Amino acid sequence: MDQATFTDSFWGAMHIMTIARARRCQGASAFAAAFASALASASAAAFSLAALACVPAAAAPAYLNPTQQAWIALHPRISYAPERDYGPFIFADATGAPQGMSLDFLRLIGSKSGLAFVATPARPLGENLALAERRGVDLLTSLRPTRERAAYLSFSAPYVSVPAALVLADGQPARALRQMNGRRVGVGRGFAVEAYVLEHFPQVDWVALPSDMEALARLRDGTLDGVVADLASIAFIARRQGWPAPATADLIGFEYPLSFAYRSDWPVLGQVLQATLRQIGPEERDAILRRWLPAQSAGQWSRQRRLPLLLGGVLLLLALACALVRYRHPQAGRQW
Repeated sequence: MDQATFTDSFWGAMHIMTIARARRCQGASAFAAAFASALASASAAAFSLAALACVPAAAAPAYLNPTQQAWIALHPRISYAPERDYGPFIFADATGAPQGMSLDFLRLIGSKSGLAFVATPARPLGENLALAERRGVDLLTSLRPTRERAAYLSFSAPYVSVPAALVLADGQPARALRQMNGRRVGVGRGFAVEAYVLEHFPQVDWVALPSDMEALARLRDGTLDGVVADLASIAFIARRQGWPAPATADLIGFEYPLSFAYRSDWPVLGQVLQATLRQIGPEERDAILRRWLPAQSAGQWSRQRRLPLLLGGVLLLLALACALVRYRHPQAGRQW
C-alpha cells in the first residue's frame, strides 16, 4: 500500500468512527463544531478530538474530568477476573456466574461511570494474578496491595477492611498463633496474609492451599490443626456449607483492606475508579456491606470509618475553645 492510499484509508476510517459516534451523540452542537474543525485541518488529532467530543451521556458523568471522559470513550469495556471461591467478596455461584460484595461495588461503579465490566471465567487467585501480570485482564476485584503485585498492578483506595484470624478445630484449647509451634496451619496460597505469617510466625508448619474453603474443609476432617483467614470469609463459608462456625482463637494483627487492582499501565482507569468510589454514598455502601458481611463485621467497619470523623470533630472543637480562651485572656496564652 502506497503512502497516498494509506492516508486516504486512514482518513476514511477516522471519518467513519466520527460519524458512528455522532449517531450516539446527545450534544450535537459540540460534535458539529469539532467535526468542522477536523475537516478544515485534516489532521489525525483533530479527527480524534471530534470523535471524543461525542460520547453517550451515561459514559461521561460530570464528576469526571475531560481526560477521564475521553479515556472511557476509548475503553468502554473493562475485563475483570473473578476469583472462583473468595466469598463473600467474589465467588462463582452454582451456574458459574460471579457474585459477591466486591462485584456489587463494581456494578455500582459501572452504573455511575458508564464503564461496562466484563468477567473472564472464574479462577483461583494465583491464576488470576498470572493473567494480570501478562496483561490478559484489566482488573481484579478483591486484593490487598503487596510489593510483588505492585510490579504490574496499581490499586484503588480500600473499599472495605476485615481482620484475619486463627481458627481452630473443635475441641482444641484456645491458643494464640505464636503458640502453634510445629502445628499444621492452613493459609491461602498467594494470599497477602501468607507472606505476613511466613515472616512473623516461621515456627508454624504452614500448609498453603488454593482456597479458604479447602483449608476449612481440612480443618474439619482433622488434617489441619488450624486455619488463618479473614473473618468474613470464614463466616461466609461456614454459613454456605451449613457448618458450625469455628471458634476464633486469635486475631493475628493483619487486616485485609481490599482494593480494586488494575493494570499499572492504565493510570486513568485508576483515576476513574477512585473518583467513582467517592461518589458512592454512605447508604449505598452500608446496603452492600449489610448484604454480605456478618452483622458484627459490618458494624465494626462502619465504626472504623466514622471514628476518624468523630475524632476530627472533637479536635476541631478543642482548637476553637483554645483560640477563644487566648482571645479573651491574651496574657494566659503567653504564660504557657
